[in-house]
Amino acid sequence: MNNTDWEPADDEIEWTRTNLEPLKVGGVWSPHGLEYERTGDKSLRLVSMVNHEGVAEAHARVCKVLSDHMGWTVDDDSVERIINQPSPEEIAANQEAELQRVQEIVSSWVCPNEACAEPLVNMPLERTVWVNLGLHTFTDPQSGEEGESDRWIAQVGCPKCNEVIPMNPLDYGYIAGEDLFYTWRVPNTTTQYRVLPRDECTALIDSGEKGVALGSTLGPVDVPPHMQGTYCVRSQYIDDEEE
Repeated sequence: MNNTDWEPADDEIEWTRTNLEPLKVGGVWSPHGLEYERTGDKSLRLVSMVNHEGVAEAHARVCKVLSDHMGWTVDDDSVERIINQPSPEEIAANQEAELQRVQEIVSSWVCPNEACAEPLVNMPLERTVWVNLGLHTFTDPQSGEEGESDRWIAQVGCPKCNEVIPMNPLDYGYIAGEDLFYTWRVPNTTTQYRVLPRDECTALIDSGEKGVALGSTLGPVDVPPHMQGTYCVRSQYIDDEEE
């Protein structure tokens, strides 16, 4: 089923490809309330799905990416079960299992320059540049409603061959880890902002010091979406590349 007017962007196709290609036959992929089993070289079977309009749309989009852009087939005629919204404990367990699976995948990613093949985990991820590619249309998987939001990528520079590697923000977060993901270096400055976890935020306020609340922009600069609405400490850094 790919009955949807939605068209995927290149990074969405690449995200699907990088999640499925390492998956072995018999392996399970669980995005957006869906569960697929890989049944062959380029074939999947829909095992289960949450009974929700937004999840049905997510399945239609997965089918469109696979059939129209990757040459895969999806069998959704023999769904074993349609499940209702899982419990918070089941959601947490599924998220943890999915996180571990994705981290195993991203740890094997290398520079796309075949003459280089430097592992991404070895790159200077703290020097990542966040780039806003402008508005794109999306469908909320929970409500099924359409909206618009800015599309962002994280650009990672390979120190060996100088290749600039565009990454989906979530993929970057899996590789970089939470601390780097929530530390933003303002372009063309030596200023950085680090998001404070709740305990550090409380301690800072109790000490009488002040942090910085980030909005959608900082002067003329767009703030990456994962940093918007956060309370941060500001500091200066020295870029080792410039020393």
